[in-house]
Amino acid sequence: MNAIKVLLVDDDIILSSIITTALKDEGYEVHYQSSLTGITTILNEFKPDIMVLDVEIGARDSIDNASELKMASPGTPILYISSHTESHEVTRALKSGAVAYLKKPFSVEELIAYVDRHAHPVSNVLIKIGSLELNMQTRTLYQASKELKRLSKLEFSLLKLLYSHKGEIVSYEKIEELWEDAIMNEHSLYNYIVKLRKILAADPDISISTIGGNGYMLLVPM
Repeated sequence: MNAIKVLLVDDDIILSSIITTALKDEGYEVHYQSSLTGITTILNEFKPDIMVLDVEIGARDSIDNASELKMASPGTPILYISSHTESHEVTRALKSGAVAYLKKPFSVEELIAYVDRHAHPVSNVLIKIGSLELNMQTRTLYQASKELKRLSKLEFSLLKLLYSHKGEIVSYEKIEELWEDAIMNEHSLYNYIVKLRKILAADPDISISTIGGNGYMLLVPM
């Protein structure tokens, strides 16, 4: 599955470096620039799934450029970030077609949550696990459209592995591959299984069974 692409434009280089690192850690592909120079070309070449734009970039106002950006990349969500907290600025941004307006200072986690929400159509990335739905790009588990939990990378990888072999025994050796360079021990694996069991308990028909000394099996109602 291809990484979601984020175009980040902000002349605050320190903040942008923090945001870029955080997004990349979450698996996003990021193109950063500190100005709107050549933005149309970048949109055509990079083809982002979402734009994260500071409002005041040098002497330019990115909200004023919203129509140009939307023409160059139709359908791409725009998320504005700004130190301007006045309500009329928020209104102006939303009227230009933005999906959200984050006021600085904000937490990186909050920004990532907005990117997760708007960077792709949810309907294209969901898989059904009983009455639950797992968004494969945001790692978020839902039930009846209500968010249950955003899984950690390892929780997600473990659930995805068990789901791809549902009704089958997944060996400890196979699970150990998820730990990559880290060392998996029985205690840490058990803790992750316990966490998943608690999360999946939202649907009582879903279970993760321990199969002797062989591994685990995910049982999902048909």
